[in-house]
Amino acid sequence: MKARIYYGSTIGDTEKVAQTLGKELDAEVVPISQGIKNIENLDLILLGSSTWGYGELQDDWSDKIDNLKEINLSGKKIGVFGTGDQESYSDTFCDSLGIIAEAVRDAGGEIIGMTSKEDYNFIDSKALEDDKLVGLAIDINNQDELTIPRIQDWVDQLKKEI
Repeated sequence: MKARIYYGSTIGDTEKVAQTLGKELDAEVVPISQGIKNIENLDLILLGSSTWGYGELQDDWSDKIDNLKEINLSGKKIGVFGTGDQESYSDTFCDSLGIIAEAVRDAGGEIIGMTSKEDYNFIDSKALEDDKLVGLAIDINNQDELTIPRIQDWVDQLKKEI
């Protein structure tokens, strides 16, 4: 399986998650600021962003989200992941996942890797769809002990969905 991970990270948490995913999947890890390119031969693309303020994309993603909508992702399997704080921002927890997933679908991509919202404690999120999260949500601030198990479970799930 050939995979690549694109991420936006301001303080480094999302980058750490991206690097861990890269090791688990033997995938190249690229900052989104470099743009999405040469994806023709990829089996899996992962897109990660932290969520800032009240549901905003990480700054590098804010600059690239419109470009994502213009890429032809037809036939591509895409997983989204991100970091957020479910206690301080419980009504916008990991909104970035939902924003990116919408752009992926607008570009013809298929979202894979939806996860359970159980074991989280938040009120609302743009990442919620049919009572599931559209991807991997990580809360390093409040549930860091669950980060590695969640990543490993998600990687196993992605491999089955490819």
